[in-house]
Amino acid sequence: MALTGKLVYKGLDIDNAHLKVMQINHRAVDTSTEAEDGTVTWSKANHADYSARVYKDAAAYAADPDAAVYTITGTFTPSVANSANLNIVKQTYEYLKTLADYDELTDC
Repeated sequence: MALTGKLVYKGLDIDNAHLKVMQINHRAVDTSTEAEDGTVTWSKANHADYSARVYKDAAAYAADPDAAVYTITGTFTPSVANSANLNIVKQTYEYLKTLADYDELTDC
């Protein structure tokens, strides 16, 4: 699984860019809130931290996965709804396609 399409990096066109998610860490964070009356309420928030590499094209990735043009990192809130696809890798690619720099990339 990867994304492909045209990207611009530092003013240079990469016509057949190949974006490959390399790492995802899922975190569940518990936080507490204290009301004025002293009542403590706990809530859980899910986070997914990712790292992805962008290559000149799929052939460049196949030839040397360590020779990326650049790397991106970020965090998003993964879905845990029963109707959602719970595959964290697929959710990461879907999230990346919502970002302005990558919204025209397609699955490959």
